Amino acid sequence: MKKFFLIVSVFFASIGLAQAQDGAKKYGFWDNWFIQGQIGGQYTFSEYNKDASFGDKISPTAALGIGKFVSPEAGARLQLGGWTSGNYFMTDYDVKYYNINLDALFNLTNIFCSYKEGRTFNFYGIVGVGYVHTFGDKDVRVPLGPGTGLYAMSKTDGWAPRLGLQTDFRINDAWSFNLEANANFMIDKFNGQVYGKSHDVTTNLLAGFTYRFKERGFPPAEIHDPAYIQSLNDQINSLRGQVEEYKACCEKKQQPVITEPKTIIKEVPAKPTVYEMVLFRINKAVIDKNQEAAIYTVAQFMKENPDAKITITSTADKKTGTPEYNQKLSEKRSAAVVKVLTNKYGIDKSRITVVNNGDKEQPFPSENAWNRVSIFTSK
Repeated sequence: MKKFFLIVSVFFASIGLAQAQDGAKKYGFWDNWFIQGQIGGQYTFSEYNKDASFGDKISPTAALGIGKFVSPEAGARLQLGGWTSGNYFMTDYDVKYYNINLDALFNLTNIFCSYKEGRTFNFYGIVGVGYVHTFGDKDVRVPLGPGTGLYAMSKTDGWAPRLGLQTDFRINDAWSFNLEANANFMIDKFNGQVYGKSHDVTTNLLAGFTYRFKERGFPPAEIHDPAYIQSLNDQINSLRGQVEEYKACCEKKQQPVITEPKTIIKEVPAKPTVYEMVLFRINKAVIDKNQEAAIYTVAQFMKENPDAKITITSTADKKTGTPEYNQKLSEKRSAAVVKVLTNKYGIDKSRITVVNNGDKEQPFPSENAWNRVSIFTSK
């Protein structure tokens, strides 16, 4: 039993280490976890199986599992299951047991088809191993082998390989309904009898629900390293410089010519303006450290110009996600930058107007990645 839990601990630790070392992936150890509850029926193939009716051999079973997908194609599940197993020797009797299984899950739909977020139906293959414990029953008398006497059924412990298939029907982003069939190859003494078979086999048919915790799904990996982000900022700053030069040139040309020395024309000071933007990673509304300078600049501008107001326009790129999902993502991005302005820098929320465009408008048509953005403009 201790060996089994050691195997489980090493397995899940290796998952976390593998993901932590994969810099190209934007999901981590705590992403794509799920919990699963199932209930159903079991049929046991064992000694004297043919002497009992099919209905008498059916017994209830249930399972509760927790697991994680490390990629669109593969994951793992730790499951506690069991209840009773229907058996026969001169009369029907039940074996009470529990099993703890470690299963590898393979999403056959994603393996043989391309990955699609939000797919309604997924088909899984299951390969696992379990630790099985049965409880003894002094009231049940069984033979321990051919030509032996009858003995009270004793408790047993053993390992059991497992094979199975599962279908999963998506209800929404968090919930799905599943149907699973699996076969477990128990030790021969699982039902208390040792007679003519190398294994007792339990077959289970279960139905249940799966809940996937937040940070679910596998968006395509796009690497935005600091150097790449800096190059985008340099391009933006270069464009700003060109705009300022153009404005200065136009203002100089528009200055009035004073024809009379005594006539004094007061120059109306230009209204201060600000234009900044925060770029986001794909499918994210978290502000990266190298983007915080833009929010700081806006906050300083608003403190120095107490009458100024700003508009925050947030978008998502059109090539990723559905319009409905992108609309919600743009709302989360706006909320993230507003939170920093108000909570960290004390800017009054009444001075901020928010526009969430989803993917309806793409401010940078030629650069898809730049449209994952919140843009600040002053009024």
